[in-house]
Amino acid sequence: MPSGIEGDDQKSRSFIERARREQILHAAIDTIAEVGLARASLARIAAHAGISAGLISYHFAGRDDLIAHVVRSVNEGMDQALTERMEAAEDYQGVLRALITGFVRYCADHRTEMYALREIDVATRSEVNEGRATAGREQLTGGITELLREGIREGEFRDFSVRVLALMLTAALEAVPQELYSHPETDADAYADELATAFVLAVRSTQPEENS
Repeated sequence: MPSGIEGDDQKSRSFIERARREQILHAAIDTIAEVGLARASLARIAAHAGISAGLISYHFAGRDDLIAHVVRSVNEGMDQALTERMEAAEDYQGVLRALITGFVRYCADHRTEMYALREIDVATRSEVNEGRATAGREQLTGGITELLREGIREGEFRDFSVRVLALMLTAALEAVPQELYSHPETDADAYADELATAFVLAVRSTQPEENS
C-alpha cells in the first residue's frame, strides 16, 4: 500500500511539473511576442505567468534553455501538423499546396507562437548566431528544394531553377507570421489559397497529359 501511494504521489508531481513547464513556455511565448526577445527577461516572463523567477530556474537551466524549449515546442507542433497534411496529398502539386496552405493556416491558428518564433529568429541573427539562423533557413529551403526536384523528375513540374523557386517560397513563408500577427483582420484562408495557387501555377508542367 505505501508503495502504491508513493507511485500516485510521483505521478501527481510529474503531472504538476509538466503543467508548470507548459505554463512557463506559454508565458515566454506571450512575452516574446509582446515585447521582443531582448526585453523578455526571466523576471518579465515570471510576472506574466504570475510566478517567481526562481521557479522558472527550477524547471529550466536558464533563459537560453527556456528559449530553446520554446523554439523546439513550436517547431514540433508545426512539423506534426504539416506532415499530416502533406502525407494526405495524392501528388506533388497536392503536397506543395498542402505545405503552403498548411503553414499559413497553422500560423493563423497559432499567431502568437509563430510570431514569437519569428522574433527569436530575427533577434538571434547576430554574428554569433548567424550560422545557426542560416542553417535553419537552409534546412527549410533544402526540404522545399527536394520536393520541387521530385516533382520535376515525375513530370508534374516544369523544368525551372529549383534553387530560385525554393528561395522565393522560403521568403514567402517567412513573411506569413508577421503579416497575420500584425494584421489580425487578414483572411487567412484566402491568403493561404492565393499563395498556394501562385506557386502551383509557377511550377506545374504545361505539357498536356497523355490520354489513357
